Amino acid sequence: ANDDPFDVLLANRSADAHDVIASILWESDSDAGAFQKLNDFSNSDEFNKILMTGSSSEEDKVLANPLPGKAGKWSKRRGRKPGPKRSDEEIAKIRAERAQKKEVEEYGLRTDES
Repeated sequence: ANDDPFDVLLANRSADAHDVIASILWESDSDAGAFQKLNDFSNSDEFNKILMTGSSSEEDKVLANPLPGKAGKWSKRRGRKPGPKRSDEEIAKIRAERAQKKEVEEYGLRTDES
């Protein structure tokens, strides 16, 4: 077991400890300053009190979102069913029919308006 107070602080799951860590990181001017303040806090009576009493909230917050669905089963998007297999000639014919239909619709509407 690692008894280094700094490691104990970082591994602690208490919401109260996390609030203090967040506050120290937010208010520190530099990395070295934050490290020193976190070290000081890890050796403080305040942190020892948190270790002894636990978090003030009824239950510590879970820090990760659980996966949806059953454990071990990833929710994944189902792909579309593949369409019928067509030859290059069939594809060219379908595209030509669609282009002709579109052309008729466009020009058909224009002739009705004038």
